[in-house]
This record gives sequence, structure tokens and C-alpha cells, in this order.
Amino acid sequence: MNRILIFLLSAYFGLGVFFSAVVAPVLFRSLERSVAGGIVEQIFPFYFGAGLGAAGVSLLIALTSKMSRLLITLIAANLLVLLALQFYVLPRIHTLKGADSPAFVKLHLLSVIMSVISLFFTFSAIIYLIVRTKDAGS
Repeated sequence: MNRILIFLLSAYFGLGVFFSAVVAPVLFRSLERSVAGGIVEQIFPFYFGAGLGAAGVSLLIALTSKMSRLLITLIAANLLVLLALQFYVLPRIHTLKGADSPAFVKLHLLSVIMSVISLFFTFSAIIYLIVRTKDAGS
């Protein structure tokens, strides 16, 4: 089960890092801000859906396999962050789209911070699982 969790979480982590470090910066450097923002907004449902799917399935596996509390906490916290992003922060950003209001700037910053936190929880869970798998195999 550890390897399945490592795969699921690594797929989301890789997607998140690639999107955040490569795709979004290239779009905003190459295109007009409103066009780049429109493209990124179209990618978000897939990106956060992948995160929700990976975290949800991982949590289900971790709970049914009676894995450690630390791992379950990391995955559950990640799922909560992603749910808050998907169903609270992003819809509010969408309503303020195009407005350079202080509210938009604050919510955008919050979404970036929450995305980084999600990737941190994901990475931490991956490292935990790798170490645990390595120790179990020794």
C-alpha cells in the first residue's frame, strides 16, 4: 500500500511543482496578464481536482490500512487545505477576477500560500512513506 500512496502523492506533487514552477511563470512571462490568468484559471479545476483525488484516495487507503496517525494527519490536513482552496478561496477569487482590488490581491496571496502548504504536506507524506517503506524492507 505504501507504494500506491507514494505513486498517488508523487503524481500530484510533480504536477503541482511543474505547474507552479514552470507552466504559470512561462504563461505570465509570455502572454498578456489577462490571457495568462484565463489559461491558468482553466487549468485549476484539473490541478486541484487531481490534488483532491490523490489526497482523498490516499486518506481512504491510509485509514482502511490503519497507517500511522502522522501520515493520516498529513494527508487529512492536505485534503482540508485543498477543499478550502477549491470551494472557498478560488470561487471568491473568480468573482473578483480582473479587479486589481486589495481583496483580490489578498485572496490570490492566500491561494498561493495554501498551494505551497498543500505541496509541503504532500512532500512530507511522500518522504514519510519512503522512509517507512525503506525501513520495512531492510
